[in-house]
Amino acid sequence: MIDWLLTEQLVEIFREGLAKRPELNAELVARSPHGEEDVLAGAGTAVRIRSTAGSLYLVTPRRIARIVDEHAYDLIVLADLIGYDWISPEMSEKVALKDAHFDRLYLYPREAPPLVLDHLGPAVYPLMFFLGRVLEYQSQKVMLRKLDDDVVDTLGRCLLAAGRGPFFSDDELESLFDRSRHSMEVVAAMWPRMNLAAPDLRELLLSVEEALVAKRAELPEAWEEWIQVPPENLEAAVEVFRRVSTGEV
Repeated sequence: MIDWLLTEQLVEIFREGLAKRPELNAELVARSPHGEEDVLAGAGTAVRIRSTAGSLYLVTPRRIARIVDEHAYDLIVLADLIGYDWISPEMSEKVALKDAHFDRLYLYPREAPPLVLDHLGPAVYPLMFFLGRVLEYQSQKVMLRKLDDDVVDTLGRCLLAAGRGPFFSDDELESLFDRSRHSMEVVAAMWPRMNLAAPDLRELLLSVEEALVAKRAELPEAWEEWIQVPPENLEAAVEVFRRVSTGEV
């Protein structure tokens, strides 16, 4: 799943960058000879960045490599990336070095020294944006590993029941959750492929759980059809999600 999501992000971010700046020193390649052919939603998709110093970088949903004589040598596997910094590792130096090194990135691999990518030119901006997505989705992956399948399924049914079920009128959705029915349906359809650490999502799940439990006595048959677990199971699932999404566990 994460390969598919990052492939989409790689394409979207650099396509938008090229649309805004046709002179951008990056090329989106639909089927790169150095890309991963088994990645979903675009086998071989990669971005080639030609640095202002003449070196050639390759970015795929899984790695960043340097191309030398048509061979790709891995610099970092993105699954090992735990952070990055723009310009300099010392925050105090950033302003002083901005003009000279605006296109430098420090990458922090797990259990390895920092890696420096320099002379990236304007491509540094979409690359930073993409790396942010990498870290976000890898965080999602870690969070999902901490959530049992039954918790994920229960919360998904909870959101779907709120958006499509008979529990709330359109006015109630607006007053209780500050969302339209369409907005609630979108959230339910995206679950759990979203930013699971977002406070807004956590607050929404807490509010939906409380409102659904309050409706159970009024609509017991609908509860059995849509929620399918006792209220205490739903409450426990939301509490597990709260603890995981806030980093308590």
